[in-house]
Amino acid sequence: MQQVSSFSTTRLIALAIFSCLFFTAKAQREVLYYKNAPDGFASAKIPKALLLKDMQYWQKVMEESHVNLYHAISKEALQQLQEDIIKELPDSVTHFQASFAISRLIGSLNEGHLGFASDRVSDSLYAYQCVRFPYLIQEINNGALIVQRDLSSGNKLPPLSRIIEINNNPVEQLYKKYASFNGGLEPWRKLMVKNNIRKLLYMDGIVSPFTIKAIVNNDTIQFITDGYTRQQADSISKVLSAATTPFLPFSLQFTDNNIALIGFNTMSGSLRDSFSVFLRRSFEEIQLRNAAGVIIDLRKNGGGDSGLGDTLISYISGKPYRNTAGMKMRISQHSKALTELRGTDDPFKKWKNGKIYEYKVKTLTKPTDNRLRFKGRVAVLIGTGTFSSANMLANAIKDYQLAILIGESTAEPGNDFGEIFSFMLPNTYIVATGAIKMFTRANGEENDFEGIKPDIEIKNSPADILLKKDSVIDKAAEWILNAKN
Repeated sequence: MQQVSSFSTTRLIALAIFSCLFFTAKAQREVLYYKNAPDGFASAKIPKALLLKDMQYWQKVMEESHVNLYHAISKEALQQLQEDIIKELPDSVTHFQASFAISRLIGSLNEGHLGFASDRVSDSLYAYQCVRFPYLIQEINNGALIVQRDLSSGNKLPPLSRIIEINNNPVEQLYKKYASFNGGLEPWRKLMVKNNIRKLLYMDGIVSPFTIKAIVNNDTIQFITDGYTRQQADSISKVLSAATTPFLPFSLQFTDNNIALIGFNTMSGSLRDSFSVFLRRSFEEIQLRNAAGVIIDLRKNGGGDSGLGDTLISYISGKPYRNTAGMKMRISQHSKALTELRGTDDPFKKWKNGKIYEYKVKTLTKPTDNRLRFKGRVAVLIGTGTFSSANMLANAIKDYQLAILIGESTAEPGNDFGEIFSFMLPNTYIVATGAIKMFTRANGEENDFEGIKPDIEIKNSPADILLKKDSVIDKAAEWILNAKN
């Protein structure tokens, strides 16, 4: 990777970054139909009959609130899956088994926004009692967990080792099981399993001591290792944090070849004003330096407020565009309860439940005139972590050719379901998620359920990551500089 120097005139950018650092407290999660579990619930098993009632309740809420629930699985197939899950279970189930059961239903809908379902009991047991799987995983590939870092006391696995079995369970089988708890495209499922592997193993009864079978330098080895406790996790986290680059919502640097590199890592609506200041001052510096090009990195951006994307576009393109071709929304008692919970005005409160509201975007948005608009080459980096509103931004850039996209296909389709809400199931106290809107990708092709594909496809290899080399940025810089030759 080219050497990147930190932005020298930090005074220009300091205000925006400083204000971002205050955004640390997360808003309390809104949960429809929330209630406290009764005394003794945490230590008790759940009758299978009550789990079945919650499965049926979940399906009812989803049918009433979703625009097109059966786009990936038929109603008959979903009901058959429900019956199959119930048959596999004993008369009374643990909290973990209940979470797995509900999550299998959720995953069958094949929507990335609808993630793994859990409850306070499962979360608490994992947080305070779990002896954790002692490996940082870089990726899941060809039936193996690729090791990024060995946190065990034995330290037997160097980076890029391949774990193929855990406690005699083939990783390939474990991945297939855990991937079924998540919807979305395959890259997204892999990312979700990788990020949650410790909790999933613990809930699945695969606990310390761990019998590990791995491939190291083409040799297969097997050994037993202990996990690490919550107390040890605090110390490990401090060590890892010290070696990790601090998260910044957005940042500006320049390469040695005078290419501006903008890290755009979140679209949180609370940062809209800060982002506007950041962009203005950044592009003032870009103009002052007569930058050779601009690279915008969306690979870690999980979305938020699409308005931040509109602001960014005004600095890199004057072409008309739209973020989406339209939106559909199902009106229901649940959508109405959600607006009441949030304390917002509901323009649909008098509409009949079940009615579909549809809005089509028939005109394109022309970016406002901007004296700081960059007229040179702009490359936007995308990948499997580009999600939600960031995915929508990448879609607009792709469909209307506002810049070139470089990297990997995103893990979310351009046509996607959103306006996510959480709701509690009455018997298991599990919190599930639903979606009340469907967004159509910018070009209007409603049947395209692929991710946003880059114009130039490239990804960092495990070796690149180990060497702290970013081949994606290198490729973007090469594309920009080729225009100068």
